[in-house]
Amino acid sequence: YSQVYFVVLLSSTWYFFILLFIGEVRKRNYLDYSGEKVWVVMPVYNEEPALLEKAVKSILDARGNKHLIILNDGSDNGIESTLEALSRNSEVSVYNFKRNMGKREGLYYAGKVIGSSTAIDLSSSTDIVVTVDSDTILDEDALLRISEPLKSPSIGAATGDVRLVNEKQNWLTRMVGTYYWIGLNIYKKAQSSLGMVVCCSGCLSAYKRDVYLEITEKLVKQVFLGSKCTHSEDRHLTNLVLERDYDVVYVPEAICYTETPSTMLSFLKQQQRWKRGYIREAIYSLTYTWKNRKLLFFEIVLWDLTIPFLSFGLHLTHVYLLFTDPMYFVRYFLPLWIIFAFVRYVPIFAVARKIPGLFTYMFLYELIFYWQNIYALFTVKNKSWLTRKSSAF
Repeated sequence: YSQVYFVVLLSSTWYFFILLFIGEVRKRNYLDYSGEKVWVVMPVYNEEPALLEKAVKSILDARGNKHLIILNDGSDNGIESTLEALSRNSEVSVYNFKRNMGKREGLYYAGKVIGSSTAIDLSSSTDIVVTVDSDTILDEDALLRISEPLKSPSIGAATGDVRLVNEKQNWLTRMVGTYYWIGLNIYKKAQSSLGMVVCCSGCLSAYKRDVYLEITEKLVKQVFLGSKCTHSEDRHLTNLVLERDYDVVYVPEAICYTETPSTMLSFLKQQQRWKRGYIREAIYSLTYTWKNRKLLFFEIVLWDLTIPFLSFGLHLTHVYLLFTDPMYFVRYFLPLWIIFAFVRYVPIFAVARKIPGLFTYMFLYELIFYWQNIYALFTVKNKSWLTRKSSAF
């Protein structure tokens, strides 16, 4: 069984390597940014004032014809004075919600502002909407690079390269830095070669204006198993773009910086929320991918929804052997594990060289992270945010 599992993993590895090769051979050439209006949407909830000011400053300092919309989602940490000071800038508009409504409602409200004929009189069909988190620091050229793919008629959304400002803080943040690099520069980069990136990051993503206005209306109405959906709005927005037969691409030149949780408990809470949304949105994607993206349909069915859960017994055996027969684990499983890691993640060895973080991640995946997938499967209906101090839901 373990040999079959490794064969399947190697097949998946070669699948992504082939997509990476296709991306290198068929590089996309985008038209240069030429002054299109960029609406930057930033939902805010109880953000630290100093970090918010730093994030806003990075947007205002970024190149491009932009206007920042800040949505204060009922913050109760005394941030109002900071927001009032920021609103004095002509490139910034602040909208305050009296109570916490949730990020989806904020994104939808921003769409209504952008789509309104009375809103700052700069709207047009060539506008671009960029969404950012309130703790994200943008590179100077980030808005330009993330906007350029949207000038192509076939591309509906784009996402950028997310880097960690605190990657060197401790062993956990180093591991998360590796985890992010794998997700962006292997998986998203591979999917981007065929225009089928499955998740635009909340840290930095861009959408065609008209597409954004349409999908945010759908976003706030999403229901799963009879309950209104709250988290994983970035994955659902991406699904809605792909469903409309637009391409979604990854732009490594569009760089931003964010901070990852630096303690195991906070990181696990974040991951639990993401994994629940991951499963829910993978299921949703099956409703349309067979019609317009059959390759993505098979990728999701086989890799996202089948293999992780079929391998339950194998992972249970690995953990059991680790504690009951560690020498067998070291002699048999560990060498295969290392060889497979080298084959599967060779770009890390060749390019990023984040080797300690890679092996830390793989070890913790067997002990902890894999089991979060199983728990997420049985609690997928749970819509708790987990990491927020309070919630309206």
